[in-house]
Amino acid sequence: MTICVAYGPTPEGDAALDLAVRESRLRAAPLTVLATGRQELFDADGTGTHDHASLEVTIGSRLAGLRAEGDPTTAVRVVDDGGDPAEAILDLAAQEDAQLLVVGVRRRSPVGKLLTGSTAQRIILDSPIPVLVTHAARS
Repeated sequence: MTICVAYGPTPEGDAALDLAVRESRLRAAPLTVLATGRQELFDADGTGTHDHASLEVTIGSRLAGLRAEGDPTTAVRVVDDGGDPAEAILDLAAQEDAQLLVVGVRRRSPVGKLLTGSTAQRIILDSPIPVLVTHAARS
């Protein structure tokens, strides 16, 4: 059983990564962090794209601070999806034969929900496997 987490460089992505590491320990299951090269839908300002190397470094440093000795194995997969991040994340989870997918969500206004779709919402609704949802702590 593999646990996958959809990671974006946001507070919600960090919360999802934290929860996925805890679930990995609890279930003694390997963890795979999934990210796409086209991350603008995850960025707070909606403008960024990230190359594979910078995403892998960001994820690796976050994991280094969370992991403890004896944790199950961890892998990082960053792909250049060339389009739809939700579809790319679901495809990666299927390739990993994931049994659980963890995602972080942020609060959005009703108008924001109406005008634009959400990558996380599409993952939740389209996923053929269970999805565990979390949000960043409110300050």
